[in-house]
Amino acid sequence: MSGRKLNQVELNQIQKAIAVKELTSAEILMEIYDHYISHLQEFSGEQFSSELFELEQKFTYGYCRALQFKFNKKTKADIAKTQWMIIQKYFCGSRWLFLAGILALVFYVSTQARSKQELGILLLSPLILLGFVSITFGYQNFKKLRPIKKTFKGIGIPISSSLARPISERMYLPVMIAQILIFLPKIVFPNLEFAPFSPAIAGMITVLLILYTLSLLEVWKIKSKTGLI
Repeated sequence: MSGRKLNQVELNQIQKAIAVKELTSAEILMEIYDHYISHLQEFSGEQFSSELFELEQKFTYGYCRALQFKFNKKTKADIAKTQWMIIQKYFCGSRWLFLAGILALVFYVSTQARSKQELGILLLSPLILLGFVSITFGYQNFKKLRPIKKTFKGIGIPISSSLARPISERMYLPVMIAQILIFLPKIVFPNLEFAPFSPAIAGMITVLLILYTLSLLEVWKIKSKTGLI
């Protein structure tokens, strides 16, 4: 019988067969699961076991783990490349005016700051925005992963999106970079007085953080159209 609907017992058998491969990538997990289902739907119930066995000969533990490794590596590189391309666009074409506006506004605010506390607030503003984005991103990712986790509930393996992981890592990166840019000069040049340069330094770091945050938002927007984020 062609194109039949698999029953729950058969679906459970497929899930158990895939679960033992210990895949943590939601994308690879669902790709293999969908392949198994679409293939096995083309055969009768009597042929199910033999066809499942044949699939298992191809989709071995090692083969599936290799697929996951390659996908994770490719995805991480693709996220980095996409964000860099977006950042480059801010320095050309119509976006140049947008960038100039951000520069003018940030450096104006930084020169008007009268204390270190006010400069600190300026530096914190893009980080607060990034924190809000990170929370929203995590919630959206949770909603998209919920059906997959429900399907493979009880396998004892943490399932996450291979696409979401590198984006999440990049959301935490600016906090570390900001700390390095603020505290490293004081360690390397302990006797140098930074007060006269503080507004310019704060303005520069703020602009970099804003560009980083905006570019990451665009990466999310682009990848969310086809990915689990």
